Amino acid sequence: MAGEKFPRGRFFLMLSAFIGAVLCITGYTLWLLRSDALASSFQQSALMARSFENALTQSLNATGQAASQAVSVARGKAGLRDVEADFAQILRGAPHLRSLSLINSQDRIVASSNPANVAQQVPTSDYLPLIHGPQTVLRLGTPWLGRDFAAGRAAEVGVGAGAATDGVSTLIPATLPLQGSEGLRLLVALNPDYFVNQMAQQLDGPVGMVEVLRLDGARLMTTNPEMPVGQTAYGKALALRFQEREFGQFEAELGQATLTAYRVSTLYPFVVLTHLYREVALARWVTEVTTVLGVLIPVLVVLSFLAWGLYRRQWLLQLQRAESERLQRVNAAFVFTHIREGILITQADGSIIDVNDAFVRITGYSRAEVLGKNPRFLSSGRQDKAFYEAMWSELLATGQWRGEIWNRRKDGEVFAELLTISAVPDSQGKVQQFVAVFNNITAIKAYQDELEHSARYDPLTNLPNRVFLADRMRSAMTQAQRRQLLLGVVFIDLDGFKAINDHHGHEAGDQMLITLAERMRLSLRESDTLARNGGDEFVALLADLAAPADAMPTLERLLEAASQPMDWRGQTLTVTASMGISFFPQASKRTRDELLHEADMAMYQAKMAGKNRYHLSPGPVVPSCSEPVL
Repeated sequence: MAGEKFPRGRFFLMLSAFIGAVLCITGYTLWLLRSDALASSFQQSALMARSFENALTQSLNATGQAASQAVSVARGKAGLRDVEADFAQILRGAPHLRSLSLINSQDRIVASSNPANVAQQVPTSDYLPLIHGPQTVLRLGTPWLGRDFAAGRAAEVGVGAGAATDGVSTLIPATLPLQGSEGLRLLVALNPDYFVNQMAQQLDGPVGMVEVLRLDGARLMTTNPEMPVGQTAYGKALALRFQEREFGQFEAELGQATLTAYRVSTLYPFVVLTHLYREVALARWVTEVTTVLGVLIPVLVVLSFLAWGLYRRQWLLQLQRAESERLQRVNAAFVFTHIREGILITQADGSIIDVNDAFVRITGYSRAEVLGKNPRFLSSGRQDKAFYEAMWSELLATGQWRGEIWNRRKDGEVFAELLTISAVPDSQGKVQQFVAVFNNITAIKAYQDELEHSARYDPLTNLPNRVFLADRMRSAMTQAQRRQLLLGVVFIDLDGFKAINDHHGHEAGDQMLITLAERMRLSLRESDTLARNGGDEFVALLADLAAPADAMPTLERLLEAASQPMDWRGQTLTVTASMGISFFPQASKRTRDELLHEADMAMYQAKMAGKNRYHLSPGPVVPSCSEPVL
């Protein structure tokens, strides 16, 4: 035993060294991947900052040139009103502007594309860059809250100052010099929503955000509506960095860690900052780490236990296999005996070798009576030879068959069962046994038939109800078109039925409906249909009529059947019927509802003509044979 300890210890030492080396290499590789992911995200952030800065700079440059040109052209015109008209013309093609105005040396607007801005005082002393003397470059102010100067106010500037932009319109003021304008300057109201929307289209909110700051750190616009504008965002340290370098990158904390790149405008006093959330940037790397570790750690754990557990594993597997086989035998015997489903086991030739107690209970045959027999002795005769051939063909092809079948108990009662037959092959794939498991579903089938009958038949008269009538009528209309014969739709309403209900009670009325329904049904042909439409209304479908006149004998029989008296507890009760009939097909294509409505209207005409008669639609009222023609 002592000689065995050294090789085992040396093996575990080598295994530990191997695992340590794998972990070190994996950790170094994942660290390199993380560095690459951060560098790629910083590069992407820098490219986006440069793109946004170029777009904003070009928009400001184009705006200044267009407005200066407009003022120069209008200088020789009638006056400031012409300048305002030119400004309004410029705004039509400049969605990034809210207004263009002229402002005098006292910071008061003297002309504007928005007349409401005229005479508005707009202080510009704190605009950047600060100047001493005449203005020669574009200067940026702090944001205003509102759509324009007339209805807005300047946002407060300072650390912690400002207002959230969610749902609040803002503008960014900027002034530009005008040569030879006698103290007038151009005042531009930039529309930050335009630029924010462009930025948001390129950088989704869950991925990051964009800010535009003045060089003193005051926030001009942002794609994050929860950040206040006008606020001095990051203090003087960052403003000094903007003055030292035109571009750069760093990590920041804005509620969550970000990878930030900035770009200072080459012409104007603003800087664009693009923030990519580090968590999003590293999401793919985290997934890779999770995947690698999820695969590597289980492999290493398995390798760690493989050496010292190999000899025990074989021994444990043998014990487990023996115990599993014992439990399977116990469980199989328990299930076979106590399961509620009947179980039948046959040899490959079909002779029964075992059944369980549920089989005995369901079929009535004892185990001794069925051993050695073929299960075909249970056949009820309801399934034909083709059914059993298809069943065995599927069973031999797929190894399983499942379906419903009717068998016969020992006492002769036929019952329905849901049967599953499975083939049990040996190791070479040859079938050795068949196992059949079945449930007695006779009660379920009877309940389903009862539900289907109640859904399609009237519970009082046992005639087809309105739902079943629609199916019958659809089929009859199809057959009429195929056979090129007529279908008669007869709408029947009883005359005087309400008086029977009122004077003799609903029990007498129900008995009258049952009696008349049976009489009228017997007066029809085998191919015809009588249905109860509701209340004391019935509908008869007369099929295969060569001409409308062929329906009249049946209508006469219906009238006679309806008018026969009924004895009710020693009293004679009598009603009659009014009937209307429509025919299909007609010159114009008709629907089921149209045919029923037409027959209903014809029945109404029969009632108006004196009742106890029928009316063909279209056609005259035809009285019953028992009454004179009116």
